[in-house]
Amino acid sequence: MKRCYSLKRNKQFRYVYRRGKSVASHQLVMLYAGNRAGMVHVGFSVSKKLGNSVQRNRVKRRLREAFRPLIPELQPGYDIIFIARDAAKTAEFLTLCSTMRYLAHKAGLFVKKTR
Repeated sequence: MKRCYSLKRNKQFRYVYRRGKSVASHQLVMLYAGNRAGMVHVGFSVSKKLGNSVQRNRVKRRLREAFRPLIPELQPGYDIIFIARDAAKTAEFLTLCSTMRYLAHKAGLFVKKTR
C-alpha cells in the first residue's frame, strides 16, 4: 500500500476516534469519518494485548495487504481506522479480506455503480 493512503499524524487518528462512526465484526472494528482531502486515508491499530511486537507487526502487514485491493473501489474523502481484535491474530488472510469488504459495505463506503 502506498504511503499517500495512510493516516500519519496522531491528530488524524484522534479526529477519527472522536468524530467517526464504527462498524464491527469478530476480527476487526472499523471507524470511519469524512475528510476534506478527497482521497481515502487508512490507519491500523493493533493493541499490545495481541502479543509481542513481532505478532502485532505481522497483523498490521496482513491488514495493509488485505486493504490494498479495496482502495480503488472506495469512495474518496474518508479516513478509516481498522482496529484488530484478538481473533485477527489467528484468522486466515482471505477471512481478513472478506471481513474488510463486509465492513466497508456495511458502512456504505463503496462507490455507487451507475448504469
